[in-house]
Amino acid sequence: MVEFAIYTAASYRVMIKLGISKVSARQTISDIGWDVYASLMRLSSLPFRLATRDPAKRLRWTIQALLRFPFTAPGAPGYAVKHWSDDQNIYTHFTHCPPQSFVRKLVQETGDQGDMDAFYDSWCLYDTPGSDVIANDGQRGHYRRKQTLSRGDPVCDMCWAAQIDPPDRRVANG
Repeated sequence: MVEFAIYTAASYRVMIKLGISKVSARQTISDIGWDVYASLMRLSSLPFRLATRDPAKRLRWTIQALLRFPFTAPGAPGYAVKHWSDDQNIYTHFTHCPPQSFVRKLVQETGDQGDMDAFYDSWCLYDTPGSDVIANDGQRGHYRRKQTLSRGDPVCDMCWAAQIDPPDRRVANG
C-alpha cells in the first residue's frame, strides 16, 4: 500500500511543479485514486456480493477479508488495527497507517506543499463511498468516522455500518 502512497505523492508534486494549482492537483489525484480504489473494492467484495444480498454480511465479510490482506501484510512497521463487530457494524481503529506515515515523513523531510491535504483527499475520503460499493444495496451512509491519522488524530476510528442512520444522525467523515 505504501507504493500507492508513493505514486500519489509523486504525482501530486509533479503536478504542482508543472504549475497546476494545488486544488486542481488534489482533485485530479483524488479522482484517479477513486477509480483505482472503487475497482479494488468491487473486486474485493465480489465474492461476498454474489454470496449474499444482506449488506451487513457483505460489509462484515469484505472487511474481515481486507483485515487479513492487505491490512496484516508482513513487514515493519505495518498497520496497527483493533477491530470488533456487533450485529450490524464492524469497527476498525487504526493507530498506524504506513501510507500516511510515508507522506508525513516526506513532508517532514522536504517541506509541506499541501501533501497531507492531497493524501487526505485521495485516501481518507474513499471509505465513505467505498462502503456503499461493498454494501451494494442502493443506499448511502454505510460508513462513519470522526477521527483520522492524516489530520493528526491518534486513531482512524472507522465504523462500517449495515444499518443506515437517518441523515440528521450521521457524522461527517473526517
